[in-house]
Amino acid sequence: MNFAAPVRLLAPPPVAVKREADPNPAPRPGRSAALVLPLLTRSVPLLTLLLHDSAVDLELAGAVIGLDPGLAFGTLQLANRDRGEGDDPIWQLPLAVVAAGSEELQRLLQLAPRIEVSGEAGKTGRLSRLAESAVARASVAHLLARELGGAIPRKSYLAGLFFELPDMARHTAPAISQAALLPAMCHTLSAALVRAAMAGKADDQEPPRDPLLAIGLIADGLLTAMAEPASLSASLEELAAGPFWHCWTAIDAGQRTFLLGHCCELARWARANLHGMDPWEFMARLERRNPWE
Repeated sequence: MNFAAPVRLLAPPPVAVKREADPNPAPRPGRSAALVLPLLTRSVPLLTLLLHDSAVDLELAGAVIGLDPGLAFGTLQLANRDRGEGDDPIWQLPLAVVAAGSEELQRLLQLAPRIEVSGEAGKTGRLSRLAESAVARASVAHLLARELGGAIPRKSYLAGLFFELPDMARHTAPAISQAALLPAMCHTLSAALVRAAMAGKADDQEPPRDPLLAIGLIADGLLTAMAEPASLSASLEELAAGPFWHCWTAIDAGQRTFLLGHCCELARWARANLHGMDPWEFMARLERRNPWE
């Protein structure tokens, strides 16, 4: 899927993922995702089924991957494993499926741990909440980019999805340090997406001048505000008057507050439907102005 686009409008013809013969079937360095994050359990059979088709439907595969932050990052790692210095990274999920290759994606599905399967109940709960928040934030970022302009909605979706990446890595394997995480991210993602993913850990509070980064921070601020329902109205007004709107000075505080209220509805819808709706339907409805209708 390209990847938040309605299937009925933008779906390309199914594209066969080429399976090249490997004279040495044993895993080679650099052929697997370097940083393996846990996946949502339901992603595994869905993507496995799609990859077993002779012609992989990239729209459907992209939808499954786009609702699972660990799987999305793992797919992009595989897609960019041979990226040369100075080359632009692949970030569109349908293209990433092709570049990663069916066999490598199936290997990732086999080796990666599952979020819902863990010996520590607390750890499982934290990872599940992080994954759910990642999709809610990504959905809000997609809406903000579409309404505000200045950033590509599908790329903004990834900025929201990967905002939780450092915390997911830390909860998966506490031994993973930022020094180990950053190289993997920098080789896999564009500089703008890396800045967005690390924004929550940065001490620099200067107003962001990159629209994609600003959208990620606004979306994260919205989720933080929604965590305290009693003070939500005041928090939204404060967020609307905050420093993240530098790229959209023509939009006044009242318009910003109205937009944030719309984003709250979307975030609630995303959380409520993440697990019960088919991924391709979720992504198609995300293109609507009011997905909950």
